[in-house]
Amino acid sequence: MNRATLMAKLKELIRGSVVDDEEALQRFSRDQSIYEIPPLAAVRPQDEEEIARLIHFARDAQIPITPRGGGSGTAGGALGEGIVLALPRGGSLSRMHDFSEQGREAFVTAQAGVFHRTLQAALRERGYYLPADVSSAGISQIGGNVATKASGPHALRHGAIHRFVEGLVFITDRGERVDTGDPATVPVRIRDGLSALGERIARDRRVCEQLNARRFMKTASGYNMVAFTEGLPADRLIAQVLTGSVGTLGVVTAVRLRALPLELEKCALLLSFENLSEAGDAVCALLDHPVAAVEIMSRETVRILKAASGTPRAMLPDAHVLLVETEGPGATDTVAQINDLIGARRYRLLAQPSVLTADAEIAAVWELRKQALPVLNRVASGRRALAVINDVGVPPADLAAFIAEVEGLFEKHQTEAIVYGHAGNGNLHLRPLFDLRRPGLARRIQQLADDVYTLVLRYGGTIAAEHGMGRLKAPYLKREWGEALYGYMRELKSIFDPEDIFNPGVMFSNRPLTDHLAPEFSDARGHTAAQEEES
Repeated sequence: MNRATLMAKLKELIRGSVVDDEEALQRFSRDQSIYEIPPLAAVRPQDEEEIARLIHFARDAQIPITPRGGGSGTAGGALGEGIVLALPRGGSLSRMHDFSEQGREAFVTAQAGVFHRTLQAALRERGYYLPADVSSAGISQIGGNVATKASGPHALRHGAIHRFVEGLVFITDRGERVDTGDPATVPVRIRDGLSALGERIARDRRVCEQLNARRFMKTASGYNMVAFTEGLPADRLIAQVLTGSVGTLGVVTAVRLRALPLELEKCALLLSFENLSEAGDAVCALLDHPVAAVEIMSRETVRILKAASGTPRAMLPDAHVLLVETEGPGATDTVAQINDLIGARRYRLLAQPSVLTADAEIAAVWELRKQALPVLNRVASGRRALAVINDVGVPPADLAAFIAEVEGLFEKHQTEAIVYGHAGNGNLHLRPLFDLRRPGLARRIQQLADDVYTLVLRYGGTIAAEHGMGRLKAPYLKREWGEALYGYMRELKSIFDPEDIFNPGVMFSNRPLTDHLAPEFSDARGHTAAQEEES
């Protein structure tokens, strides 16, 4: 089908907008990742009925559909060569409703197009919040948060967003509307398929042991197969496996979320280390206390943030920094105990620990930390902090050793790297500063990624701790989970989407991660890493 015919049919199908000119389509070919993939078309359906019609059409025409949220992804999970399905800003797919309070919790239904910051603002007005407080709140949508199993800095205490998903609504590969809160809407093929798969997993002792061993690891790698070991009813199981599925099992249109009361008492502690590995070592000691968040920022990260924001030295010293936050009754006492512990362990600190008790002070430090991604994207001098290995995780007990080894890898590759992230979970954002003027960038990206992911997996870690799957990580999925679990994941995909209409190549792929690099990251001759090897 040529593009003109496709556009004509799409405009007949939906009342929402159809993007058909090259300049406008360019916006849907990029996100926050290293990729550029021009789609055939991009559409903004007005409602669920139009989404269903679009899916019917795409399935018959064998054109893949890629659901897209706010475009904040860093792994290329919302880019596709077929039809990109984006939600309109405002309108029937960007509303919140059914707010209710039950005991000390609240519940609300947010449609997929609601921006995270909008949801948090509405909850805070009522004295609640969603603990899965992503740093990209201003540009990410709830549908995307669920698709990537997003979390944020307070996942250390509260967990990722899947813990707060009570149910959801999605459109299947056959255009059926499924509400997990209404069992009658669940197609028999999905219910029976999940039941049979669950029984097979339960009989597979080695796989169950593997899943149980990783039950408490912060990971958004692959499908949420741990859910099969939790004895969940079908409706809850479906909601859990769709959370983190990056649009490969269906198009999520609404999510029922659980919210918690705002913590009135908070306290934070800033610790300034001479050595990054020592900062990693301190993390394990801190975890013996009831901390809500432990963030790490390397000295280079701090310098870039301070230069961009004009932050005074008194607020953030020139050092490797840990930001520790406690919540609830006794928050200040906990920080005092942590301060004593740090002193007793005689770490090499470059400044006296700074205790923050005022809400405005704590909020200012968090706002600075959350500026890391947009600021790092603007690093000058011909260098770019590329999202290549930006979301890895290792067991917190191994964090110090991992940091020491990964610093050695960066030195081997003659690459400086920005290091920051949610250290309490062992979750690090590693952003290598690549010199775009050096030749062979695609090859250097591939080689560094291979080395770092190999190191991560040697530590029993994860390739995707919180930002979800995508083209960046799919080639390493089998290596992380092994042949058996990888096979079960493929079977799960076939239950929901046997014809691979939804977002192909994003969960499962053997292609080099450098396929579809954006032009500015490709070799001067336009070659990918694979092509360079062949030549």
